[in-house]
Amino acid sequence: MPTSRSKPARDATGWGRAVLGCLLESPESWAEASQLTPEHFFGDDQRIFAAIQGLNARHCDADLVSVVLELGDRVPANYVSGLVDGVVKPNLQTYVRRLREASQQRKLGHLIEKLRAATSNEERLAILPEMQALLSAPDVALDWRTLFHTKEEIEQAPPLTFAIEGFLQDQGINLIGALPGHGKTLCMLATVRALLEGGKLFTKFQATRLAEKVVYLIPEAAIGPFAARLKTFRLIDYVGDRLFIQTLSSKEPLLLTDPRLLKACEGADVFLDTAIRFMQGDENDASEQRAFAQSLFNLQRAGARTITGAHHSPKAFSKDTVMTLENVLRGSGDIGAMLCTAWGLKQIDPVTNQIYVANVKPRDFQPPEPFIIQGRPSLDQTGYFEMPYPPGYAGALEDHKPHGAGQSCLTKIRKLRKLAD
Repeated sequence: MPTSRSKPARDATGWGRAVLGCLLESPESWAEASQLTPEHFFGDDQRIFAAIQGLNARHCDADLVSVVLELGDRVPANYVSGLVDGVVKPNLQTYVRRLREASQQRKLGHLIEKLRAATSNEERLAILPEMQALLSAPDVALDWRTLFHTKEEIEQAPPLTFAIEGFLQDQGINLIGALPGHGKTLCMLATVRALLEGGKLFTKFQATRLAEKVVYLIPEAAIGPFAARLKTFRLIDYVGDRLFIQTLSSKEPLLLTDPRLLKACEGADVFLDTAIRFMQGDENDASEQRAFAQSLFNLQRAGARTITGAHHSPKAFSKDTVMTLENVLRGSGDIGAMLCTAWGLKQIDPVTNQIYVANVKPRDFQPPEPFIIQGRPSLDQTGYFEMPYPPGYAGALEDHKPHGAGQSCLTKIRKLRKLAD
């Protein structure tokens, strides 16, 4: 039998203290906890709840002072007042629900122990009705409301944030789509550097925080060629400290369901190059895409701060003069549906490695207009892309045809930019 100062079933004790703290902080919220009984609590918390319950039954205010006076010397006053510490935005409905669930689990555990200790069938049969009654009680029966968010949870939900302002959205899945050789990996590594340094991506988009940890998985490249790219972007010094890499040369391939990877992704910015290498089955199969999406969502649930994947465009994209979500990302449309952000890339000048960049799916934010980044010679010299044509000056993708009328339009854009500068 636990004493008043012991802490059995720590979770239940914690939820109970949270409930009491909310009630003492906001006595007017009693109705939300009135279905509870002292038996949901432990030790001194039972006495405190009974005092609150008694005051409300007499239509008296159950504020902190009244509860302390009601208890007298049965519970130390400093213990009662300490329950209010840390209660900033009470979320009483959630605390009550959690307490009821934890209390039910505790009672069920006690009955299971009694069942194990029983020495005869008669004793066991006497326990079973108690278990049946407990499992069918309102605390545990099909309480459909526990499936949904409370009003408080919605009101206290964090706002939309970006790891890199206007480019890389937090708490979501971001994809970069392009044809092979059109700069997906280079753009991903530029993003990694911006996160690790806390600087600007493409000289334009500011990182809002330093990455605590970056996990970069590239199962389609060997360590040698990829190490050369890491050196280009001046990322070698971060490896093994805040940057964790697995390549084709790694001894053991990883699945997104690997518990070790899920642990590694806690608090991390995760990069998958390419994302489709982590999908089982046909990328055009909608059911396979849904399973793949679920794997990515599990990375989020594991605590990944951002998830960025490179993805191939269909071959027909080489002839397209506009970018859309459908022509930038190969495979079933389900892959686009799960994203918070998607960017399309297309190399328009292989000599200087100029890449046209456009947002083809923004979720809940106004994306920048298309822009053009340039890799040569700046990448070799500094490890950074330049942005010769920022948003508003890049024109349309069709303006950048290698031959034809598009060149005259691009010339006009360049002249207009010089005038603006």
